[in-house]
Amino acid sequence: MDRPSLAGLWDLLWPGAGPSRADLAVGAEDRAPLPYPSGWFCLALSREVPAGAVVNRRFMGRDVVLYRTRGGVLRVVDAHCPHLGAHLGAGGAVDGEHLVCPFHRFAFDVEGSCVRAPGGAPPRAALGQYPVRERGRVVYVWHGHDAVPPSWEPSELPDDRFAPAATWSTVLTSHPQEVMESFVDYEHQAVVHNVALREVKPPLEDGPLLRIAFGAAIRLSVGLGTIRVEQGLALSGLGLASGEVTLHQIGMTLGVVVTATPVGPWRTQLRVVIMTDAASRPDSPLLRKAAAMSLSAVAGQALMRTVVHHMVQDARIWNRKRYLPDPALTSEEGAIGQYRGWVGQFYPLEAPADRT
Repeated sequence: MDRPSLAGLWDLLWPGAGPSRADLAVGAEDRAPLPYPSGWFCLALSREVPAGAVVNRRFMGRDVVLYRTRGGVLRVVDAHCPHLGAHLGAGGAVDGEHLVCPFHRFAFDVEGSCVRAPGGAPPRAALGQYPVRERGRVVYVWHGHDAVPPSWEPSELPDDRFAPAATWSTVLTSHPQEVMESFVDYEHQAVVHNVALREVKPPLEDGPLLRIAFGAAIRLSVGLGTIRVEQGLALSGLGLASGEVTLHQIGMTLGVVVTATPVGPWRTQLRVVIMTDAASRPDSPLLRKAAAMSLSAVAGQALMRTVVHHMVQDARIWNRKRYLPDPALTSEEGAIGQYRGWVGQFYPLEAPADRT
């Protein structure tokens, strides 16, 4: 029997729901793209970069390398060695607290400086580094225009009680601004997702953070029926939406993280992470804790399937829509207008709107 293709596997898991490979390539060249924004962007989950690991990622049209020293120090650096340009993610290795180039075995410390070269004194060379943070066991890297260092921090929610329980990722032919706009586009929830969403309070601007709160009745996909949820969400720039969602009927709070990382012009890596906190309750008796963990895992997986189903529905539109800098908004879409004004802070003032 023939082995199923990836597209066929997607259809088996999500019949009629998934974007095809052709969908992801449609229209990118004829839409007015936005510039790359500044801010914090997800490159990996912490567990994807254990001690001694060297991991490749694509970020804003270039290769970068994540690595963690044996002592646990995490770094994100330019992918190419400043000696003769070898790719550090293609055979490079961690040696104690150093990253070692595969070509001539030049070694670089955690500050990026070359500290060892075979057969002589190391040259005065350094790796370009990116500021990095780990929040909720997710790795974020900073991009600032003109190499400006971080001027703000991503939201602390969900806090350190939570850990990733379920994850999902795909690549969109879209831009982070378009993805994050969906969180304030309340009207599309009923049309696209058949969800009656209620705004609890208007979006609150807090510098580079935009805080929103809403309630809804959603149907989880594991037979739990329709449940009421309340969610507080913080948009940390255009790369991260994070917060906590309360499932009222089952008395549980889960963490939700949605990230949008530009990998190239009009190409965005979308990640969804559902987090649970049952394992971090030290006051729970053993059996009660085990039951809570089991229920938490079931609820987390159910919420993930629901969120992913909605994201796939949105992806059909994101992958083909055209960005309009001056949309014709209705009187009910004030939150979108507010969002469009808020996002301007993440772009260089002199950057034209049609260039990445």
